Amino acid sequence: MTSPSVSKPLDLIIVEDQKEVREGLRYLLGLDPRVNVVRTFERVETFLEALDTLPTPDLVLMDIGLPGMSGIEGVRILKKRFPSVIVIILTVFEDTDRILESIRAGANGYLLKSTKPDILLEQILGAASEGSPLSPRVAKRLLEEIQESGEPSSLSDYGLTARERQILTDVVNGFTYREIAARYNIAASTVKKHILHIYQKLDVNSRAEFVKKAIREKLV
Repeated sequence: MTSPSVSKPLDLIIVEDQKEVREGLRYLLGLDPRVNVVRTFERVETFLEALDTLPTPDLVLMDIGLPGMSGIEGVRILKKRFPSVIVIILTVFEDTDRILESIRAGANGYLLKSTKPDILLEQILGAASEGSPLSPRVAKRLLEEIQESGEPSSLSDYGLTARERQILTDVVNGFTYREIAARYNIAASTVKKHILHIYQKLDVNSRAEFVKKAIREKLV
């Protein structure tokens, strides 16, 4: 996947209590000129207080297991104050309850700390224009949740073309835009257009909704 071009660096804030992880993310993400790491915080409370004196960020990377207020509650408060801010959960937790609670709180994506740095950067840059990133293992958890819930499937195919169904399946299986483009020998921009069309046909606004609906209605 070719990361989307941006007119200015993405202003990003990191909320993570482990200093090694926090500083590691600051360093790695700061190496790319498309990302501007504005500040890092180890607690949600100090982050929320500082927002009154900081420019509103484009994106926030939020851990869940923080001292004091949890990252999920932090997402809930942040999204009420600043609905347009993109919030991606970055955590070690991959249990379904936390995933679903984070999404319900307003998180735009849910990535695991085990995500490779280059994939993490790709997901962060793509979040601003391509929906909500989910780690493949997180998508698998959502699949298991839906299968166990026994929710009825839809008989509609939503008018998806054969190529759109292929790409939909690849997204659910965790392939990146770059990998999908390579699989079908097409441009990453073409993949993006296909996925935007799928979003419109399924009437979804995030990758989490995309994956849940595709699995629940047996489109894959």
